[in-house]
Amino acid sequence: MLDLFHRLLKREPRTAVPSPEAKRQFDTLNQLAPLKPATAGKPSAPEKSAAQPQLIKETLSLTSSFVCREPVLNRQEQIAGYSFELQEGLQTRLQGREKMLHRAYDDALLRSLAALNINSLLGHRLTFIGLTPASLSNPLIFKLPPQNTVLLFKPGSEPLNVAELVPQLKALRKAGFSHGWVLSKPHLKKHHPTLAQLAIQADYIQLQTSSFNGREIDSLRKALTSKRTLQQGKLHLLASELHSFDEFNLCFNSGFDFFQGSFVTSRESWHPPKSEINRVLALKLLNALRTDEDLKTIATQITADPVMTYKLLRYLNSPAIGLQTPVLTIEGALQLLGRERCFRWLSLLLFDIKQIGFRERLLTEQTLTRAFFLESLAGCGQIPNRKDELFILGLFSMLDVLIGHPLPELLEHTQLPQAIRQALLEHTGIYHVALALARASEAQQSDNTAKLAEACGISALQILESSIGALSKAHATMSLSEA
Repeated sequence: MLDLFHRLLKREPRTAVPSPEAKRQFDTLNQLAPLKPATAGKPSAPEKSAAQPQLIKETLSLTSSFVCREPVLNRQEQIAGYSFELQEGLQTRLQGREKMLHRAYDDALLRSLAALNINSLLGHRLTFIGLTPASLSNPLIFKLPPQNTVLLFKPGSEPLNVAELVPQLKALRKAGFSHGWVLSKPHLKKHHPTLAQLAIQADYIQLQTSSFNGREIDSLRKALTSKRTLQQGKLHLLASELHSFDEFNLCFNSGFDFFQGSFVTSRESWHPPKSEINRVLALKLLNALRTDEDLKTIATQITADPVMTYKLLRYLNSPAIGLQTPVLTIEGALQLLGRERCFRWLSLLLFDIKQIGFRERLLTEQTLTRAFFLESLAGCGQIPNRKDELFILGLFSMLDVLIGHPLPELLEHTQLPQAIRQALLEHTGIYHVALALARASEAQQSDNTAKLAEACGISALQILESSIGALSKAHATMSLSEA
């Protein structure tokens, strides 16, 4: 936790405010996700079509949409990676459309992720990228770092051409990429045995479990894995669309490797995680800091709690801080930190969890990601340049889930800034809109994302960029705290 607090408490330079999009033309792809200058390339020319104007209009709508990210758990109940694909509403709109629309969206997604160098941000975690088979020939794929990248192809309405696909998939594997196929019962019925043949030769299979019953899931798993050769290695199975713990348990016991679905992030049936920190005291101290209570009085209350005292002094006297003279008293520590940084430090202690399980781990990381995401938007568009307040807004927005009490009850005696209280309790103000945008960016189904982004003056690219940066910081924070 030492480097953790140093990393969290230090300030970072404010990023430049991007100008709003001035054009609504076909080059929205590049505006949405420009490549880094060192790797910039010319965008491929759009396909010719008799309905070109209408296709361009629809492509503009599609490429101004927002990327959906979703956590993927492994069998150790840890976040193994994140999947990135178009949101559900956009997937529905693309069904049955021309290849150009699929390629246009995939092109924008690939440019965005390549420009952000997502793999380096997520570290050792896997990056699952959802694409259509029509984009297998897109050269932008090779601008992604192959390490930890898994390309998952979801069949469309057109038949799969095995003779054309196999050489392209072999080229991906030769370049170091892993790939897989998304399977559902309609897919298998429509493309069988073509899709089954391709799936057996893949590295990963994402099974959309909602379209199968338990017996079908187990039978399909056995059918796919039994036909693998030793040279092909292990076929990794990802169960998606898991909406309950029973569904998760079924797939876990069936030997699946990865798990994805709303059951992971559901707020229902969560029990407050255990902590070594006296959270009641922490909330009381947060209130004292906001009401300008004397620091000496606050220091006395902290000193009465051995665990809190130990964590604060250990942090300040760590090599990460680099103090020439050790701090020996809590009063001296508070003088060194100041009220704002101490408030942030105490807020983070609320998420110091003992014996963390997968739900607690996900809750903590999701909360930190939201806090870092909001912090990164400070000073951009219509959002005030108040990094600390936005960070606290993100942390406190999930405090009810963490502690297991209604948020109004928890905040009743906590003197938060008025803008934060309005956002959390009254659901008004620009902070509320920013928080709604953060929640929408976390959701698989978020039709209001575009409206919320416009209200905040934030572009789709900036949301994606901030989201990935926040994931990276949250991951680094969790890695430090779990070390």
